[in-house]
Amino acid sequence: MRKILVEYLRLEKEGNTCSRCASSEDVVKRVVREFSEENPGVEIELKEIPLDEKRIGESNTLRINGKDIKEILKTGEEIKTLCVSGCDMIGGTMYCNSFVYKGKVVDSLPEEMLREALRLVIDKA
Repeated sequence: MRKILVEYLRLEKEGNTCSRCASSEDVVKRVVREFSEENPGVEIELKEIPLDEKRIGESNTLRINGKDIKEILKTGEEIKTLCVSGCDMIGGTMYCNSFVYKGKVVDSLPEEMLREALRLVIDKA
């Protein structure tokens, strides 16, 4: 059985996260569950990593087997954009990771982006 570790890093304050990270988190949980069901020879462990305000720059990051999804898909440079709901949470300005997928910058992780990355990791295993 092939094993994959998916790590999702997100801001957490008093048990809450911003809307961007909440949306990405929903995608991660759903895709990991569905992908595991669709690929019985693959065991996926999901590790959610809550971050405090000192590590905001890492918020909304997804790693598969220790590699950032951006590196797996070769999407280029790291892009950080203003996260309004995160700013509200911390009472200050906050920029966190966005994703580039199919030439577009998006704030929350696209489902198909994660599926594509998981397929690439499995194919290389």
